[in-house]
Amino acid sequence: MSLEELLAAIRGRVERATDVRGTVQFVVDGDKFIFVDPTVTPPVVVPEAKPADCTIRLSGETFADILSGKTSPAMAFMFGKIKVEGSMGVAMAISRIL
Repeated sequence: MSLEELLAAIRGRVERATDVRGTVQFVVDGDKFIFVDPTVTPPVVVPEAKPADCTIRLSGETFADILSGKTSPAMAFMFGKIKVEGSMGVAMAISRIL
């Protein structure tokens, strides 16, 4: 998936993130950034690097597999395909919308 496709997929799901109480920075393939702030109305989803409560690092392939339902976020984390820095609570909450 391209960065634009990832952004569109997240924007389509972030409305359901009503229980997420923090911001998330996705770092895809080490050089693409998606900042998500579901705590404001409307939720913010931008392709920028910003300070966040939780940073999630993963490959574009893993992200696409998660968004398509092929892989669960929990399984990807357990197999080391996702690295989480910062708030695990925010990471767990955001994983429910992916």
